[in-house]
Amino acid sequence: MKKRSLLGLTATISVFFIWAGYSVHARELKHDVTAAKQLEIIRKNLSSLTEMKSADAKKYYNEALNDLNTLIGKYDGTEEALEAKFFMGAAHNEMHNFDEAIKCFDTVLSQGDVNQNFKARTLYFKAKALLAKGDVATAKEVVSELRLIEPRAADAFGSELSGTLRIGAEAPTFNVTDVDGKPIDLSKYKGNVIIINFWATWCDPCIQEFPNVKQMYTKFKGKGVQFIGVSLDDDIEDLRGFVKQFEVEWPQIFDAKRWQGSIPSLYHIRAIPTMVLLDRENKVRYIGGDTENVTRIVTTLLSESKDMPLFR
Repeated sequence: MKKRSLLGLTATISVFFIWAGYSVHARELKHDVTAAKQLEIIRKNLSSLTEMKSADAKKYYNEALNDLNTLIGKYDGTEEALEAKFFMGAAHNEMHNFDEAIKCFDTVLSQGDVNQNFKARTLYFKAKALLAKGDVATAKEVVSELRLIEPRAADAFGSELSGTLRIGAEAPTFNVTDVDGKPIDLSKYKGNVIIINFWATWCDPCIQEFPNVKQMYTKFKGKGVQFIGVSLDDDIEDLRGFVKQFEVEWPQIFDAKRWQGSIPSLYHIRAIPTMVLLDRENKVRYIGGDTENVTRIVTTLLSESKDMPLFR
């Protein structure tokens, strides 16, 4: 079975790496020919990475980020330095580093008087990053600003902003059976911190991240944290083989429908790996793929109450 990365932004980012142009044109910034040539080389390298597997491309994205940082430091105050900051944001998006991506885009937007086309590009990708981490309220504000410049680009967010799972909202409930035929009723786990991990064995980033997920499971095992895996696999035997080989102890839900599956649809999942973290009241506290963030938030949630967990 062919493996591939399913980051929802990849195809779009690829287009922007190819079509970047140098359209910053901020009145207070200067243009540097040497910086422009260096940036063009980095841009071409980045455009080729979107065709690679995520695990293979990570090293090169990090190298590109280092090159972009060097360019920014050397040519500070130029249009090319600002364009380089945008590319850093796009690269961070590809690596699921959404918080870092947003910081880069905010730096670009704080510049002020830049070309409207370049501003629209930056707003578009900032909105994408915000949605990927589940911050729908801020994403709506960004899309509203984008609509003033480029209405067609803003219209592309129509379906993503309607019905999207929101931080702070109560999680949609479900009652299904796992691959072993055991019942999984989300409401029964209320009182525990819950981590729902959307993934698949054909997803390279999921496999790459799996050791961190398992380490997190081991850290919180028996401490009132319930892990639930939701597999987007096509073949149940692929899932069962992986679970057996890597001794996965938490329950796995599977219905062979990928994105159209009942729970991925219920939670509006558009990219994997994605973890949805619920607090003891079944409210959404985090959406994303960063295990370090999940670990930090779970630790905080567990310290909020000394009550004994319902499930141990």
